[in-house]
Amino acid sequence: MSVRIFPYSLVRYANLNHDVFNQLTFNQGKKLIETHDDYLKRREELKNTLCDALFPIISEQTDDQLRQQLINLKRKIFNNKRVDAAQSTLIKGLNAKSLSEYFEAYLLNESLINNFFEVNKKLFNHESTLHQKIVQQMVLNPALQNGLMLSSPVLYTQLKSFVKKDPENFKQKELRMEFSLLRYLSRMAFKTSPFSSFTFTGVMTTSTHPVNHSNKNPQVQSKLKLNNILFEYLRSILRQHPLLNEYLLLKINITAEIKRDKIQFLTNFNNIESFQQLPANGLQLLIVNYFHQNYQSVTIAELIKYLSDHVENASHESIKAYIIKLIDTGLFEPGFGFSGMEENWDVKLWAFFKSVPEKNHSLKSLISLFETLQVHRESYAAAGTDERHVILQQAERAVNSTFLPLQKEANLPYYTSAEEKKIIGEKESQNQEAFLTNNFIPYYFSARNIFFEDCFTDVTEVLPEKEIAEFVSKTNALAKFLLPLDVMRKERIKMRDFYIKHYPEHEKIKITEFYRDYYFYIKKPEKEQVNQNNQALADPMPWKTAVLAKLAQQTILDDTLNLTADFFADLPVQSDLGKILSAGAFVQFYACGERVQLYGVINSLLPGMGKVSGRFLSLFDSKIQEDFIAQNESLNPGVIKAELNDASTFNANIHPPLLSRELTLPSGNNIYPADQQINVGDLRVCLDSDSNTLKLWLNDHELYSYDLSLESFYNRSNLYQLLAHFNPDARISLQPFIQLIDQYDQGRFADSAPDVYLLPRITFEETLIIRRKTWRIKTAVIPVQQQTETDFEYFIRLHNWFKSYKIPSNFFLFLRKRAFQNKTADGEINKKEGLHDDYKPQYLALDKPLFVSMFKRLLARAGNNITIEEVLPVPMESGVKEYLIQWYNG
Repeated sequence: MSVRIFPYSLVRYANLNHDVFNQLTFNQGKKLIETHDDYLKRREELKNTLCDALFPIISEQTDDQLRQQLINLKRKIFNNKRVDAAQSTLIKGLNAKSLSEYFEAYLLNESLINNFFEVNKKLFNHESTLHQKIVQQMVLNPALQNGLMLSSPVLYTQLKSFVKKDPENFKQKELRMEFSLLRYLSRMAFKTSPFSSFTFTGVMTTSTHPVNHSNKNPQVQSKLKLNNILFEYLRSILRQHPLLNEYLLLKINITAEIKRDKIQFLTNFNNIESFQQLPANGLQLLIVNYFHQNYQSVTIAELIKYLSDHVENASHESIKAYIIKLIDTGLFEPGFGFSGMEENWDVKLWAFFKSVPEKNHSLKSLISLFETLQVHRESYAAAGTDERHVILQQAERAVNSTFLPLQKEANLPYYTSAEEKKIIGEKESQNQEAFLTNNFIPYYFSARNIFFEDCFTDVTEVLPEKEIAEFVSKTNALAKFLLPLDVMRKERIKMRDFYIKHYPEHEKIKITEFYRDYYFYIKKPEKEQVNQNNQALADPMPWKTAVLAKLAQQTILDDTLNLTADFFADLPVQSDLGKILSAGAFVQFYACGERVQLYGVINSLLPGMGKVSGRFLSLFDSKIQEDFIAQNESLNPGVIKAELNDASTFNANIHPPLLSRELTLPSGNNIYPADQQINVGDLRVCLDSDSNTLKLWLNDHELYSYDLSLESFYNRSNLYQLLAHFNPDARISLQPFIQLIDQYDQGRFADSAPDVYLLPRITFEETLIIRRKTWRIKTAVIPVQQQTETDFEYFIRLHNWFKSYKIPSNFFLFLRKRAFQNKTADGEINKKEGLHDDYKPQYLALDKPLFVSMFKRLLARAGNNITIEEVLPVPMESGVKEYLIQWYNG
């Protein structure tokens, strides 16, 4: 099968060049560390010489008092304790000239060591203060300030006072701010995960022509979007508003069907699902039949009018109350006729309000709000930092001043400020019932919750086609070798076996029925088992056993384990393997010396088909989206392919269509036109005897359903997760394979792992880096600054400790790396959990005093172990960047 690289790759750029941190380096530090190291080496030499020389002299002494004095002196020298210069008289009295000379040299060296810290402490402190002043200038960077407005607005508002204060007068508040700001600055320089102006995104293509590598960062543009939490929150207000709710469009739950005198349906509230049933009689039967006959949405007002014409002696209010009750059960879904997952939902919402014929004051206020927000959106990109802050504050006031009266009119709880929300907000979320779909939790919108910003460049980067093709070909081969570790495989087999056990052979079962049975008999017991910490034993897969055996035959050179295709050649063949029809990878490329080949660190293997890049497609030429649809539809051309969607409202899921069809699920936030949607209730599941796999059918056509949104698969509804298995694509992660190698590596330790141990760099065919060199360190053995120890003394001691274990002085620190997180094994159950972002890598460089201070603060909240990774690749002159490469097989 040939590998076809998708012609457009996303590039994620760090928006601050790492070179800015060079000015925070203690330039004299390297020389001083070497000098101190020379002193220590000289101390060891002289100590050994003196102790060796004193031993026979002590043995020869007949004067007990003198012998004891010499023993005490030898002990002090051996233990590096302070020796009084007056004791040179004692040595001179021995009439041993060479010993006296060595002792004088020893005293001189000790004097140099003591003076070393006293003399250089002032220099170190002076440099540290200068560096603090440099940081005060660095935080004036508009890209940092713009990002802080949407990430940490409180920190942003404190910047002016921080910048003005003399570092000599810093108190704990300023030191905490300095710590936080350094973290943000280092994130901007070394991390590529997108957020506001901290990073920006671009496009890369390949070419056979020579490529000029520009070191100049391209111009960065900004695009502001409304957070769709506004959409969901407003919908939840309006569905309970006594007047405006009548303008909402109603559609019947797509799974609703009449069966055995019951109206049965699957409801979804915030992606928690439940099967419900109501008696199929009376008014509710009339309403269900009405919807099944009309096949279209109607407003609540229109439905009330229809029922008024068919029900005698029923008031407007009583009919409305009954409809609201049915809505609350999940039988009907109120909305605007479109979802908040559409790219331009705010424009459509404004148009929806404008289309209402009778506009009361509340409706006019909503129209005005979205017109105001549209103006803010359009003016934000060109605005300066101070002006942006004003825009955000104006938007905050506009949103909350519009929503507050609506909540009062609907008799809903509300907050009048962010502080009030903070004080009483926790109480509001404690007593929720799972399937009352009208649960309303009040919210106060701060500016950071109203907008989110994407930064991008329209400059297209070009890389050499041949080298990229070779790298992708190797990556594709590696992914195929790892097919036995497909995370979807085990569940697909369980689903197939469940079908075989519970249903007649070859019978097509409604997917909702299969889901209900499978969840009840398989998934629910599994979850209860996990909750009881009664998990199954490790997978005894023969493939894994064979890998562990082959690792014993490998040689680690220069702390690197290089695997080749031969390593995987004779491993056990697995049945029921998935396929890699499309895949992707986050890669950081680099050149290695004079070698022609392109090297790359694979940060993660990913699904293909635009799943990860879809979030950013609206920033670039629509041709990229069109190419994705064409490439995706070319896969298995005889099969219907449909994208999945559920009730998730995660902003990062917003993307344009990537296929021609979409599945509609209960409460699903669909983005495709109605004529491209497929009702999940129309799907059937059946075993294919030829392939021995479970397949999904729409009438007589096989259907593949795909998870193409950015949100974690495991955060989606249970039905969504089940449906995502109905396609042949494997989902490969490098992490299980890396953990398998580490399992072998740690098996070398007889009892327990050493305090500090190195996990090798793992490569495939030399040029693919699967895992960076990693050090696993017990926190208790890392030097901690003592109360009487100066910052300079600790700086030197920490450097020496890192050097003793051959750990580089610049690295990425993980306080709690997910791959190693095992609370039971680490004994961390009763320890503090740390902060929510402690699993993220933090760049540190120990030649920079301010980063040493950061290390001290971070270490204070570490668990029993920390993880350190090498910085690879070494950042290029043009800055840190990461490529999202995608490809197809066939």
